[in-house]
Amino acid sequence: MNRLYGNGPLPKGFEPESIAGTPARIVAHKRSSGGGPISLTAANFYRHVGASELPVVVDFWARWCSISKAMAPHFANGALKLTGRAMFAKVEIDEEASLAARYGTECVPTLIVLRNGQEIERHCGATTAGQLDLWLQPHLRKTS
Repeated sequence: MNRLYGNGPLPKGFEPESIAGTPARIVAHKRSSGGGPISLTAANFYRHVGASELPVVVDFWARWCSISKAMAPHFANGALKLTGRAMFAKVEIDEEASLAARYGTECVPTLIVLRNGQEIERHCGATTAGQLDLWLQPHLRKTS
């Protein structure tokens, strides 16, 4: 299994320096305007995941992981682009260790796609918004 703990190689096409200068207010605005990732805790996890008619893409991340931080804007952009076709959520593994353990996260970031509360797909490591879109296509809710 590929284990990235903030010091591993980045995938082709992933350029964290291109997002390093993104002002925090832009990312915050995208989240507040709807469609952005929601924060999940042990207390609200099943209420959101179990109630969702959409596939749920959960990013298990860590504050200390540079790759998690660099991927955050890509994940937020993917959430905005795919609004209505999937729900996007984030779990901070150090604050929600029980959830990280339940889903067996062995690397950060780990992306897990859930449908009806059941895991259907997993990806370990960084991804760009475009790569995320391609990876999720088979699992997205079809639009009419």
